[in-house]
Amino acid sequence: MKTPFLVVGLCLSAVLLQACSSTSNTVRTPTPLAQGVDGRDLTLEWQVSVNKLSEADGRSLTIADDAQHLFVASSSGLVTALWKQNKSRYTDQVIWQTKYEAAILAGPVLADGKLLIGSAKGDLLALSPETGQVVWQTQLNSEVVSTPVVATGRVFVRTNDGRVIALNLQSGEVVWVADHQMPNLFIRGAAPVLVNDDKVYVGRESGFVEALSVTTGEAIWDARIVTPSGRTDLERMVDIQSGLVLHNDRLFVLSYNGRMAAVNPKNGNISWAKDISGYRDFVVLDNVIYLVDETDVLRALDPATGTEFWNQAALQYRLLGDVLIDSNFSVSRPSILLSDGLGYLHWIDPKDGHITVRFKHANHLKDGEKILRIHQDKKHYYVLDSDGGVTAYQDQNAPTTRPGGVKSSVNHE
Repeated sequence: MKTPFLVVGLCLSAVLLQACSSTSNTVRTPTPLAQGVDGRDLTLEWQVSVNKLSEADGRSLTIADDAQHLFVASSSGLVTALWKQNKSRYTDQVIWQTKYEAAILAGPVLADGKLLIGSAKGDLLALSPETGQVVWQTQLNSEVVSTPVVATGRVFVRTNDGRVIALNLQSGEVVWVADHQMPNLFIRGAAPVLVNDDKVYVGRESGFVEALSVTTGEAIWDARIVTPSGRTDLERMVDIQSGLVLHNDRLFVLSYNGRMAAVNPKNGNISWAKDISGYRDFVVLDNVIYLVDETDVLRALDPATGTEFWNQAALQYRLLGDVLIDSNFSVSRPSILLSDGLGYLHWIDPKDGHITVRFKHANHLKDGEKILRIHQDKKHYYVLDSDGGVTAYQDQNAPTTRPGGVKSSVNHE
C-alpha cells in the first residue's frame, strides 16, 4: 500500500523537497543576503492570525478574493472570510469563520458565487462566500490535493490516488473520472490541471504529461517528459509538481529530477528539452520563461529553444516560493517577485536578473515567517505565512496604471 506521507518523512522536513537530494547528503546553507539592495517601502495595514499551517499540507492552499473580501483556508480545517479594508480590530476584520473536522488541503477558489475547497477526507465543498454555509458537498474517496480549476461550467480537481475528476459546478455531481497509476513514492500534493479549449492537461507523478478530453476525460495523448533512473524509489522520483504553462501554442512542463520541456499541445510531441530539476510554479513574461530550479537558482530561458539568457544564484538555498509577476511594481514594466523561506520578498529585474529591492515580512513578534502565498490587488500585497498569519501591506508608491502591452502566461490564478 502506497503512503504519500513517506515522502514527508524523508524529504519535506524543511520545505517541499528543498533539502532532499538523490545525489548528496550535504546540508544546504541559505545564501546570505547581498548588501546594497534597497528596502521596499510597504506599509503594514492589518494582520490577522487564522491558524498555523502545515507546510506539507499547504501546497495547494490559495488566497481567493473579490472586490471587498479575502478568503483563506488552513490545514487545520478553518476557513476564514476577511475584509480587505482595514477595520482596526480583529473582531471587525473577520467576517465569518467555519471550522471543519478534516484538514483543508486545497483552495479556496472563488467562482460563480461559490467558494471551493478540498479536504483531507476526500470532500470537495462549495461554500457560500457570504456566510460560509455549504452549498454542496461531494465525497471523492481520496484526499483532494490540487487547487480546484473552474472552466466550461465544471470544477476539475486531482486526488491523492492519481485521479483527475470533473464535477458540475452548480450541483457538485461527478461528470467523469480519469485514473492514473501512481509510482511507489511521490511528492505530497499535485499541481492543478490546465484547461484550454477542448483539452485538460495534466502533469503526472510518473514523469508524463497528458491531454484529456474536457468533455469525457478520455486520454487524447500522453508524452514522457523524463524517464525515472536510479536504484531506489527516492532516486526515481520524477514528479511534475510545477503548474503547466501554455504560451504561443507550446505547453511548457517542468519536472523534479528531470527536465524542462516544450510540448506541442495538439499531439504531445516534444519540441525541446533541457536538463533542469524544479517543482515550483513558473511564468512566461514578454516571451521569456522565468523559473526557479531545485537549488533555488532563478533562470531565464528562451521559449523557442530553451537557451538560457541568464541565471541568478544570489538567493540559492533560501527556500524560494513560486515565481510571480508583479505588474504593480513599475509603470514602465512589471517585475519578477519571489518570496523565500526566511520571510523576505525579493523584486527582480526581468531583463538581467538583478535584485532591485527587498522587504522583510514579519509576524507580531517581528520574526520572519515562511511565506506560503502572495496575492496582489492594485496597491496591496496580501501575504499568507506558515504561522497562519494573513497580512495586508500597502504600497504608497505603486503606479496608478498598470504597464501596457505586457504579455504574460501563468499556470493558474
